[in-house]
Amino acid sequence: MKFHELLMRHGRVIGLGFALTFLSSFGQTFFISLSGPNIRDAFGLTNGTFGLLYSTATLCSGLLMIWVGGVIDRINIRLYASIALSGLAASALSLSLAPNIVMLGLSLFGLRLFGQGMSSHAGVMSTARLPAGIRGRATAVAALGFPAGEAILPGIVIALIAVLGWITTWRTAALFIVVCLCLGWSVSFVLKSKDPELDGLIQASSPHEAGPRWIDVLRDWRFLALVPTMIGYPAIVTAYFFHQRLIADIKGWPLELLASSITIFALVSVTVAMLTGSLVDRFGAVRLSHFYLLGLTIASVAIAAFGGPVLAPIFFGLIGLSAGATNVIIAAVLAELFGTKHLGKIRALAGAIMVVASAATPGAIGLLFDAGIGLGTIGLGFAAYLVAAAGITFALPDPRASE
Repeated sequence: MKFHELLMRHGRVIGLGFALTFLSSFGQTFFISLSGPNIRDAFGLTNGTFGLLYSTATLCSGLLMIWVGGVIDRINIRLYASIALSGLAASALSLSLAPNIVMLGLSLFGLRLFGQGMSSHAGVMSTARLPAGIRGRATAVAALGFPAGEAILPGIVIALIAVLGWITTWRTAALFIVVCLCLGWSVSFVLKSKDPELDGLIQASSPHEAGPRWIDVLRDWRFLALVPTMIGYPAIVTAYFFHQRLIADIKGWPLELLASSITIFALVSVTVAMLTGSLVDRFGAVRLSHFYLLGLTIASVAIAAFGGPVLAPIFFGLIGLSAGATNVIIAAVLAELFGTKHLGKIRALAGAIMVVASAATPGAIGLLFDAGIGLGTIGLGFAAYLVAAAGITFALPDPRASE
């Protein structure tokens, strides 16, 4: 199927996926961390303390996603997405009103659960159930919402914080999410009768079946072989983005350069995502799973070995190489290895493990910074881990090899 035919036939499903991945930005680390220094100052927190609070909120949301993510196999994705976006808007508003550290933690938990967890899960799952041969490109287009948010929102948020303050900025974000949710339902009602056959792609795939047990999935060696690479990207990139302003201070990057470098990251992600989708449809996701973390590996070496303003766009551009491929490849690999019938539940478990991994690094790296451990040492440690994790994926069976 040609690309324009793909968009014409499955445009509604892909559009839903794009909207959800874009709106998940409000619960992603890159967005939350833009107001991180303001939040730390308002509540009197150190880098390590705020990192631990954020890590705890992320960990709890990740553990809950093990169950919440599997629900998507049993209910309509529209309903699932509506719950996610409503919770995300409420959490954004709650953060702006938080009177103490307890409410701050609960608000962060909500942002991570409903944004980074449920919204992104629904966005990817809206296209991941499509047949092999078009799944890669469809998921790649839906996943463009991630880099779109990363490209568009940082500059806007930094400007809003400077003009309105961080509290009003979060209230504005809550209002924007609500408006988007209302627009989505309005469009859904208008288009409902025009293409009813596509509704099957966003309905629950197995409403009366619980699917495989968690323990059975965790005992499957193929799943275990994927875990090191699955956790590598979110854990390391979360650490970099959560401490991006601290890294900018260490490297002497002005905030304007930081914002423009994140935009480069997003643009690279878009380009690579589209290329990756086509490559997945042609060669299969398992073959590509060996190499998609190469950009992040080189970026980690670069942050350890070099400095100066020129490093900023190079560093974030290299991360973008892995970012663009990650969401497409992970969803496609799981579909190739385990099928699509209970893909929501299996991807939810994978997503929960990734969220738990991302929960560990902000606090851990914050404590390392507080203890005087250098950024270079941390970067080299990350690179060594990524090389080892990529090596494990060569043991995976390739379903395309028998075709």
